[in-house]
Amino acid sequence: TPHPHPLIIPHHPPMRSTSVAAAVLLLLVVAASMQPALVAAVSITSFGAVAGDPSNEAAHANVEAITKAFAAANAASKASERVVLVPAGRDFTFFNVTLRNLKDVKLQVDGRLLISNNVSAANWPQNTDYGALQFEDCDGLEFTGAGEINGQGYNFWWHVILTTQDYRPHMFKIIRSRNIHVHHAVYKDSPQYHLNFYDALNVQINDVQIIVNVTEQKSLLRRHGKMHPKTDVPVFPLNTDGIDLAARNVTVERVYIANFDDAVAVKPLSGNNVLSQCSQDMVIRDSQSRFSVGMTIGSVPPDVGVNCIKNVVFQNIFMLEPYKAVYIKTNPGDTGSGIIQNILYENLTAVDSLWYPIWIGPQQQHQPGTPGNGCYFEYPIIPICPTEPRILITDIVLKDMTFTGGLTLPGVLLCNATRPCTNFDFRNVQNNGEFLVQKDYVCQNVQGTTENSSPAPQCF
Repeated sequence: TPHPHPLIIPHHPPMRSTSVAAAVLLLLVVAASMQPALVAAVSITSFGAVAGDPSNEAAHANVEAITKAFAAANAASKASERVVLVPAGRDFTFFNVTLRNLKDVKLQVDGRLLISNNVSAANWPQNTDYGALQFEDCDGLEFTGAGEINGQGYNFWWHVILTTQDYRPHMFKIIRSRNIHVHHAVYKDSPQYHLNFYDALNVQINDVQIIVNVTEQKSLLRRHGKMHPKTDVPVFPLNTDGIDLAARNVTVERVYIANFDDAVAVKPLSGNNVLSQCSQDMVIRDSQSRFSVGMTIGSVPPDVGVNCIKNVVFQNIFMLEPYKAVYIKTNPGDTGSGIIQNILYENLTAVDSLWYPIWIGPQQQHQPGTPGNGCYFEYPIIPICPTEPRILITDIVLKDMTFTGGLTLPGVLLCNATRPCTNFDFRNVQNNGEFLVQKDYVCQNVQGTTENSSPAPQCF
């Protein structure tokens, strides 16, 4: 998939010549200044990394090499040596690596890092919340390069569908870390989330591509009856989120995500966390997605520490064939509380929405043919979708939005009768399509205003 934001090379007018010698000298100086600085990077091959070998033995050797390379970079005195290099033109298979207490270290992937696709339980931790590349308690991380990190997710997806045993790694998991910059690389087919930040501070992500083989995922789900027979919507989400952010002070810009799950998902933090007690102060802008399940807030369950998301802006977003575009979701719980506050979606365009252009309400968790009383995937055709009174949703603005080609209905705005959503504002929200289920919103227990919007939510 081509990068949606190609590099623009500025045009310079011809130099006015004074003498041939001076011109040649100037050209030489300019050419030298444009060459990349030689970096005394720490190559993983210096520590025994094995290229081009997918065996378990090679994957374990590469875990050791990656670990030692980061230790060497972290101990280096020169900034130029605090770079771990995956050299170009070579593939390195690895199992999961956990790295802690790094300071101002850069990972430069110019070749390919491949997560091992040997799904045997003996090779992996037996839980679902760890990273193939996991970083804990770090300050100053940079991930970049001209290469690719490939999760080889197909075998993991097949295994979890077939066996329901789920111990898939995220591609990156960054925990209790600050001052992180992710840029200019390609991330493909993660077994689970691609970039997962939890309790992070000061994060910048720009000019990256996150790509899942959506055709392969849909084929796999369909073969095992995990696509809804009428809507062709997945009822067994594989959780291949693009970017998950439980963090404070974040900028995401110029990213392209095609992933069959949440493109960017802002997840909550609470009083139980260290670097921030609320997931807040974020801008996600100038980006594109395809086949995603939303520019998402949540899901947010109640928590005794008060789960919190606030002050988030999604701006200048183009979404092609999203399952959901604007997506704000709660989860049920019996204790604690939570808040979703001050969320702005501005200048978002979604073309040919496959399910709901807008969904604000409970996460749909009830799979067809299974017991339970959660929110049905077929809502509102099956009108069962319990709301969550412990989560306050307030100060939600949708401004200058265009949705075209919607199939089912304009959207769902579904809040709790005892704790309604408040201060919603729809300004110039144009929502058009066939809308085969109904022509207007499902809109319950929402207080708000609307201006120049079609259709207008009828319960505001």
